[in-house]
Amino acid sequence: MTSHVKHCIVVGVDGSPASDAALDWAAAEAVRRRRRLHLCGVGERELPGGDAAMYVTEILELAETDAVARAEAALDAAAARVSERWPGLEFTRESVLGNPAGVLVEHSAHAESIVLGHRGHGVIVGALLGSVAHQVAAHASCPVVVVRTSGAGATAPGTTFQPDPEVLRTGGVVVGVDGSAGSEEAVGYAFDEAAVRGCDLHVVKAWWTSTAGLSRSLKLDFQNAERLAASETLVGWADKYPDVTVHVTVPMAPTVASLVRAGTGAELLVVGNRGLGGFRRLLLGSVSHGVLQHATCPVAIVRNAESA
Repeated sequence: MTSHVKHCIVVGVDGSPASDAALDWAAAEAVRRRRRLHLCGVGERELPGGDAAMYVTEILELAETDAVARAEAALDAAAARVSERWPGLEFTRESVLGNPAGVLVEHSAHAESIVLGHRGHGVIVGALLGSVAHQVAAHASCPVVVVRTSGAGATAPGTTFQPDPEVLRTGGVVVGVDGSAGSEEAVGYAFDEAAVRGCDLHVVKAWWTSTAGLSRSLKLDFQNAERLAASETLVGWADKYPDVTVHVTVPMAPTVASLVRAGTGAELLVVGNRGLGGFRRLLLGSVSHGVLQHATCPVAIVRNAESA
């Protein structure tokens, strides 16, 4: 049962720098939203000699005890960090033996959001958190926020391509839209994040055409059409959040590159994940996957409610 994390912000902890960055982000978010923070350390057993050791009871028990001990040690450090930096914040903690992605996905059914560090080592204690983050983002029912350590972002893809001048270093909250149901959910989440932070919202709708030698007037026509489509996505949300200042850009550039560049210096970059049925849900969409890999700022992956 995971009802104990209902309406909580759940953060995966493993003691790594990336985990600490995620913890700081999650704690600040919990303060802003007046939510309880839940620290989750998942101990994944490491068996000497491989899976054959599973049949040796003593080795198996020792591996499990060690996994839980490592998770508890990471939780102790995380709890101390929260108590020192956010003394008034309510938080709970749990250590679990199991598969890290599976535990966090299970929690996502009741949590308000799941927060993870990018490429931490351990579980969260035992595996590359990068792979855990991708699995959780692909399967979770609630928004998943992936946080990098400062300066740990990869170079944006398509670095040899010169993007449209509209792709700016924005600050604030950035959201990518494409007119799908997935981006509709992302827009709602992004508006809410901008509202609680008291910052501007930057809406990016990238577009591309293979037509060579596009005239200036035709390019302007395309841009106006894309801007209109982006504005239609915002219908209703601007009325719900009247205090949020919205900026719309429609760069003629590849989507992932546009979002990564727009997110440089941003507080949060939000993208939708349309979700797929059956075993295909193992994969993130190409845009959400690309942004998760290359963005230097925190990234929120928001799944369409119908596919969660």
